[in-house]
Amino acid sequence: MQNQLIPVPFYEDIVVLVGHDNQPFVAMRSVVESMGLAWQVQHRKLVEKYASTVTEMVTVAEDGKPREMVCLPLRKLPAWLYSISPNKVKPELRDKIIRYQEECDDALWDYWTKGSASRACSPNVTQQIALSRHRIALLKELYRTRDNGLRAALHEQLAQTSRQLGLLVPDLESIGKATPLPPNILVELWGGLEVLRGLGVSYDHSKKSSQLAINLNDVAKKFKAHSIKVQLDSEMRAAMQQSTSPRFLRSNHAVHSAITQTTIKCWIFEHH
Repeated sequence: MQNQLIPVPFYEDIVVLVGHDNQPFVAMRSVVESMGLAWQVQHRKLVEKYASTVTEMVTVAEDGKPREMVCLPLRKLPAWLYSISPNKVKPELRDKIIRYQEECDDALWDYWTKGSASRACSPNVTQQIALSRHRIALLKELYRTRDNGLRAALHEQLAQTSRQLGLLVPDLESIGKATPLPPNILVELWGGLEVLRGLGVSYDHSKKSSQLAINLNDVAKKFKAHSIKVQLDSEMRAAMQQSTSPRFLRSNHAVHSAITQTTIKCWIFEHH
């Protein structure tokens, strides 16, 4: 299930909520850096002290770039906030940290349950500027990104941010271009290989469980021997280069075969 990404204006900052399995999580880097704290130090603390609840989600971060985000359940946020002593940070950060400790979890909970924050109220001018910058970053990243899944996640954030600013949500198709979906012809190839597997015929030369390595001449002979009608012609090879599941890595790459124990040139794919 795709994560729900909710950029929340908190005074002059943007904090990101992540909805996962209908539960609210907080993208912690957006909170840590907005408070003026060092991410590496706080990341280590999160991993050590909240190992049972902290989780990494592959999604889109506050700046609009895809990456793994370290997320903490919203219900655990106050415990982390109050683990930071205002007396041990730079004097210029104390008021902001106290404000986060006193208001941030309530504001995020209000956004999760009501769609708005009672303490942070409607976006003021400073918050609108922060949201506008966030929206522009999303638009730029969406224009550059071609991966279909990432584009969908980016557009979800863009829609949420646009609504908060009272702006129209641009159509996904109007911003950049996605990589074309792999042609249906690939269904024939993967189906043919599945038939071979069911017959107990070895065709994967890779010694890595995360990868698939096939030699086209070898596969073609095995298809013919078992009356599997799949043509490994130029059209099929072009389609193979667009494969995303398994993901195409390279062609005609020399590997030490797990079948023949000799060096053989293969097309390499990566399993998800």
